[in-house]
Amino acid sequence: MKEPFIKLPPTVKREVLVAEKACTLVKMFVKAGTNPPLHTHPHEQIDYMISGAADVSIEGVVTHVKQGASIHIPGGAEHGFLPSAEDQEFLEFFTPGREDI
Repeated sequence: MKEPFIKLPPTVKREVLVAEKACTLVKMFVKAGTNPPLHTHPHEQIDYMISGAADVSIEGVVTHVKQGASIHIPGGAEHGFLPSAEDQEFLEFFTPGREDI
């Protein structure tokens, strides 16, 4: 696995499940209270919450994502998970594939 361009805090673990040119699938583990930075990338992104819940900011609009729910993040949109009182485990699907993770 390549190191990401944005260094993840130690409270975040990433497991790359699929890394292809067309798409990337990643499992994320985020501890409660983590405050990752808002960021952008050109990839379309879909996140599916396996466990826990969090608020996600997309272009300043905050959406609550709970277990069993998914959210679409358009390519180029500034986004990020906001600090949560719960640990989260979720899948992230990117298209085209990410070259930085």
